[in-house]
Amino acid sequence: MDPRMSRSRAKLAGAVLRLAAERDVPTLTVAEISAEAGVNRSTFYQHAPSPAALLCTVLSAELDALRDRHLAAADGDIRAALAEVMLAVMEHIQDHWGIYRRGLAGFGEAPGLQAMLGSHFEASVRMVFDSRRVRIPRRAGRPVPAAMAARFIAYGVVGAIEAWVLADDPEPAAEVAADLRALMPGWWPLT
Repeated sequence: MDPRMSRSRAKLAGAVLRLAAERDVPTLTVAEISAEAGVNRSTFYQHAPSPAALLCTVLSAELDALRDRHLAAADGDIRAALAEVMLAVMEHIQDHWGIYRRGLAGFGEAPGLQAMLGSHFEASVRMVFDSRRVRIPRRAGRPVPAAMAARFIAYGVVGAIEAWVLADDPEPAAEVAADLRALMPGWWPLT
């Protein structure tokens, strides 16, 4: 990507995060985000088709970077790497609390954020499976389908995150990460 395009992407990312922290995403317009970023509308559309899509792209990229950094540094200890990435993800959500709380509360953007989180976690679980550092459980002499196992973990985590961000008195990120580790099935190395 050329430097100008990278600068525009960074400006748009900052703008959508700032605005979405203050207001519900369905109320944001391309014109507002473009003005906040100091770019024109056509530049916005080079990066995303809508404010909601831009927000999901930005948050997903942050989550991907966290996953890649922690899993790449695993040095064979997948349990420690998964614990570190889980804490980093919970801290990411805490850093963007208003966005996730409003987005997962059902104010028009829940399906977008739910799908983004689910896709991210599912891809992460599949990466761990593909690394062969975790054995998928077996039943009746055959492994449980990897897609089923990945979605089981991924969407269970999404549900737990929803419960956390919608709680009246939410726990700190470190406590939520510890709770998630306790909830994981015995075959998953995070327990």
